[in-house]
Amino acid sequence: MKLQLNWHHSLKLGKFPYSTGSATIPATAGVYIFLRVHGESAEALYVGKATNLKSRIKQQLNNLKLMTAIQKATNGERRLVFAEFIPKPGQQIDKAIPICEKTLIRYYLAQGHGLVNIQGTTLRFHELDSSRSDLKNFLPLKTKMQVK
Repeated sequence: MKLQLNWHHSLKLGKFPYSTGSATIPATAGVYIFLRVHGESAEALYVGKATNLKSRIKQQLNNLKLMTAIQKATNGERRLVFAEFIPKPGQQIDKAIPICEKTLIRYYLAQGHGLVNIQGTTLRFHELDSSRSDLKNFLPLKTKMQVK
């Protein structure tokens, strides 16, 4: 299934307690990401979904556990980026939005980002290093696994 997201410019969160200021966030369905930006690199801290981005992001900014976890991330500027879901004919928003969120979460986990879950606690990862044997095409050299 091909899903389309229309990404907006990122918003600076400022100092804790975080806010988006007077930024215009649409009241449409989509996904959002809290980021830590340091120089040219960015790290996703939290990925979420919403049927109403404006309302959900406002709720999350008041979520003390989540905002504290984002504050405790290593150095860098805290930013928020969000995207509106653009449905194609026949696509149901309530089914497509969770797919978008899950796809982004899996992408960032595969990239090694330390995402924060709903309770505001960091997800744990186990990394397995292997010395390859004669099964080079079958055994991974390195793999990471998320443990809830």
